[in-house]
Order: sequence, then C-alpha cells, then structure tokens
Amino acid sequence: MALTKQQIGAIIVVLLFGGSAVVYAISAAFPGAEDVTGPEGHMILEVRICNEDKDLPTTESEINGGYITISDDSTVTFPTDSTVTLGDVFDTMNVTFSETELMGYENNNMCDTGHSNEVIVYRGRVIEGMEEELRRIEQYRGYQLEHGDHIRVMYN
Repeated sequence: MALTKQQIGAIIVVLLFGGSAVVYAISAAFPGAEDVTGPEGHMILEVRICNEDKDLPTTESEINGGYITISDDSTVTFPTDSTVTLGDVFDTMNVTFSETELMGYENNNMCDTGHSNEVIVYRGRVIEGMEEELRRIEQYRGYQLEHGDHIRVMYN
C-alpha cells in the first residue's frame, strides 16, 4: 500500500510539531537547562520552618563553570562535573544555613510549639520514580549533592 502525498505531508507535520512539543516540555520542566555547558543533576529541596513549608526563591547562579538553578517547584539543577554542596545552594538563595541557623531562625528559639527547636537535615533519593525513606544526616553546608537527592531541611 503506497502512501499519498497528503498522507506523507500529514506524517511530516505531526513529527515536526510532536518533536517541538517534547523539546518544549523538557525545557519547561528544567528552565535554564539549555544554558549549562556540562552534565547536570537534579534534586528536590524542601525547607520546613515551625511546621510550615517555605517557598524557595527562584534564582540562578554561576558556579564552577555551570549553574545552580532553583525553580518554583523546589527543583534544584546543578552541574555534576564539579563539587556542589548544600551550602552552595543556600548561598545561591542568599539565605542563612548552618547547623545552628536556618533562614534567620536560630537553634533553641521557640516556634509556636512551645519547645526549643533545632536545624535538622534529612536525605533520601528519588531513583526511577521510587523514593527512599528520608533519613537524618549529619552533614549540613558540606553535603555534596548527588543527582536524584531529596533533601528536607527543617527547623522544628
């Protein structure tokens, strides 16, 4: 069965527009990805203060020949061909983060919970759609990011 010129034309149009839609969807999911010169990783960063999730500022900063990009859905994009730490991410957002302070909240101050609080970092991984249970880690600013990380930083 031979295809007509109209059928061939229709197939070409579908392939052209379909391909454009895929490229658009990828670039929308990871803004700024086309600007990175080397391989990049993605992680999820959640910040919770006094039992409330905090919105992270969307921003981008150059680091080690690549970019750290923080999108409005808490996805952090970073270069994987150099060392990028959790401290670098908070520096990109221009907010305080250490073992004793998170975004202006210092250890042993009280939220409305009535007990003193501290900064705690949890890490899990998202691999092929499956997520590990978040576990407390002892590294703070020095934790080296890995593709697929899910980090929750809490002040509770």
